Amino acid sequence: MSQFTKKWWFKWLLIGILVRLILMPLTYHPDLLGHSSVAYFFAYQGVLDPYDYLTKLSQEHPLVKNLGVGDVFIYPPLSYFTLGAFRFLLKPLSDPNLIPWLWSNLDKIYQYKSLFWHLFLFKLPYLFFDIGLAFLLANLFDDKKKRLPFILWMFNPLTLYSTFMIGQLDLLPTFFSVLCLYLIKKKKYAWAMISLGVGGSYKLFPLLFVVPAALFLQRNFLKRVKLAFLGFLPFILSILPFLGSAAFRQMVLFAPKSQKMLFMSLPVSGAEGIYPFILILAFIYSYFFFGKELSLEKGFILILLLIFSVTHYHPQWFLWVTPFLIWELTKNSFQHLPLVLVFLASWLIVTLFFEPSLSLGLFGPIWPELNKFPGLSLLIGKYTNIFQFKSLVRSVFAGASLFYVYSLFKNKDASELKT
Repeated sequence: MSQFTKKWWFKWLLIGILVRLILMPLTYHPDLLGHSSVAYFFAYQGVLDPYDYLTKLSQEHPLVKNLGVGDVFIYPPLSYFTLGAFRFLLKPLSDPNLIPWLWSNLDKIYQYKSLFWHLFLFKLPYLFFDIGLAFLLANLFDDKKKRLPFILWMFNPLTLYSTFMIGQLDLLPTFFSVLCLYLIKKKKYAWAMISLGVGGSYKLFPLLFVVPAALFLQRNFLKRVKLAFLGFLPFILSILPFLGSAAFRQMVLFAPKSQKMLFMSLPVSGAEGIYPFILILAFIYSYFFFGKELSLEKGFILILLLIFSVTHYHPQWFLWVTPFLIWELTKNSFQHLPLVLVFLASWLIVTLFFEPSLSLGLFGPIWPELNKFPGLSLLIGKYTNIFQFKSLVRSVFAGASLFYVYSLFKNKDASELKT
């Protein structure tokens, strides 16, 4: 009998959902207002091109005056249409005047009477993807091991923090990345590649998985090309109508945040350099090209740890690697738990030293005074060079990642997905 038919998961699912339902209305980050603003344009004004629409707003528009538009929405079109569609479905339950009111009264947000309810509504759509991901992750294992990854996902702090406190959409590309592995296990290779493309249409990082996935799944050159094409196709189709928009190219394709992996460079001349990210990524791709025995799941982990080791990442990005770390811990009986704890400790320190809105300030809806907290950077910066301290933490993370990667390469194993 399947583990899922025994309903052992019901208790853990119920408790996990309860924790999320508590956090959703009680926490707020300003990023959620940006997402909600563009979703408002879709749901209430029928705007289909948010990029040109934002740039053409009058300088007197309250959104422009109080929030600006250059950084309010920097995600691919599928993110916009998904958030907008959910907001459209929730229209009967929400106040249509909330978002326009907030544009002019951002300093009074905690005085809004139904703020808790709307914070809950704005984060509600993520709950369905979150639960789905828990079951997908569990189903990467046989019945004897399903319980552990399910429980770990339902109570991991990264999901609670990134999705149900901040309200960021990183869960969506993460969901489709895990769905890719599940579809591969079911021998549905074409759909697995399409899933990566859909994930990359929310945030770009799943597109980095397309090449190693195609190389891993096929040995024939033409079949590899076909799979890679399927992987990039959803992203290409989703952005095609917007490629002629200068606003879209500036806000999404060539935005500074989409090129953060290239900030680190080793100079070889006054004008040229070598990017460590591209250098190591090329090594990983070459490893898969020549058919070395490394599982695809581990390949995903390597690429993501590479991103976090050479990039000034935002705290919510670490959600991307969380399900894969859970997979590895479960598969290898927590062999690398000390390294994963180093990753989590480094992430926590980096997060606490971002602006207060990403830590104590999240609880502003229940205690507005928390927004006046100066933040650890200012407090500790009085006694030491805070940037040097954070650089040390990032260096520790990179070093632990290097050893973790060495361990994964050393323990060569063929993926269970193709067996």
